[in-house]
Amino acid sequence: MTAGRDKPQRRSPTLLVVDDDDDLRTELAELFGRVGYDVLQASNGIEAVEIAREKRPDVVLMDVGMPQLGGVRAAEIMTLLRHTEQVVLMSGNPEMVAEAASHRGLAPIVLHKPLSFDVCRRVIDSLAKPGT
Repeated sequence: MTAGRDKPQRRSPTLLVVDDDDDLRTELAELFGRVGYDVLQASNGIEAVEIAREKRPDVVLMDVGMPQLGGVRAAEIMTLLRHTEQVVLMSGNPEMVAEAASHRGLAPIVLHKPLSFDVCRRVIDSLAKPGT
């Protein structure tokens, strides 16, 4: 007979950080890892789509301007194929990105670079609900 029931452990939310800037990507991954996220990384949109297909992250934080496959197109693919429900884009020109994304039927949150980690974290925290 047990004195109490074990509470099921809640898994940490998974965040996929995508940027071709190795330093920024690594810094974001480390910062989000320190606050409890399971962090995955990709350096371009093609890698991001593949990782999202395999791992189904709760949130994707992705740069727009990358070689091979840009962030808006990668976000469109991930959303259409239901690899993730939440995509946050990063850009030096968020208004232009939001307009381009809307033409593809997307309505992502777009954060302005250079990023404030506090703002970025508030946005990611508001979206991060671990999947089932």
